[in-house]
Amino acid sequence: MTDLQTRVVTGVIFGIVLIGSILLKEFAFPLLLVFLIIAGLWEFIRVMKANGIFPNPVFIYATNLLVFFCSIYLPLSESSLGITSQEIIYFSAGFSGLIFFLLAAELFRAHPKPAENIGSSLLSVFYIGFPLSLLLLSSIDKNGSFDPVRILFFFFFMWASDTGAYFTGRAFGKHKLLERLSPKKTVEGFIGGVVTAMVTGIAAWYFLGGIPFWGWMLAGVLMSVSATLGDLVESMFKRQAGIKDSGKILPGHGGILDRFDSAFLSAPVFFFVLKICNI
Repeated sequence: MTDLQTRVVTGVIFGIVLIGSILLKEFAFPLLLVFLIIAGLWEFIRVMKANGIFPNPVFIYATNLLVFFCSIYLPLSESSLGITSQEIIYFSAGFSGLIFFLLAAELFRAHPKPAENIGSSLLSVFYIGFPLSLLLLSSIDKNGSFDPVRILFFFFFMWASDTGAYFTGRAFGKHKLLERLSPKKTVEGFIGGVVTAMVTGIAAWYFLGGIPFWGWMLAGVLMSVSATLGDLVESMFKRQAGIKDSGKILPGHGGILDRFDSAFLSAPVFFFVLKICNI
């Protein structure tokens, strides 16, 4: 099997798993996100170590999963009895305790670059756990019900931007976007990705509504820009580490970070678009 065939087969299988988890049951999508968080964190630690930085794995897994748990528990609590001050104290104490543990543990670790180790540990929360938690919250409509169509459109935006950038770049690409980090990305491809995401915005207006079609087209622009930024950020980490892929879990595609790098920065954008527009 050629590399292209492997890439296509892996993409189709994972696409079926992804869409199936969204449409199958309410709990299937959160379980998939838990898998993405755990696998993504493993790859994140690997990439950081290749950079000579050693984040604290105990803190990373505990804090990211706690953030994700909060994204499940707090909305349920708010819709039933409301969030109590005692619950806020418990979660605040949990996060404070983890920060204390991170700083104290670094005193006894033999690894160099303690500031970078602490910083990368904290970065993992805002880079992986927090965005995927917001993506889960994006699946809940204003009535508190799980709405798979919203999440499907998030990935439609991602796929449209990626596909538009790829084919436009291959056909018309001449000017490099940021050659230092991603030699294959072009300005023309970037523009093509933005345009296809805008077209997806028209479909989102038809199925999701809430705001005029131009508002969804603007959302498409923001989603495409943030997706490109996410891709470049991961490329920056890998370039510094001198590695091609973050992992090997997806044959032909690399790792979870390679496949979902654009989603990490786009998920917060999508969440706030939905909330600001009260959709």
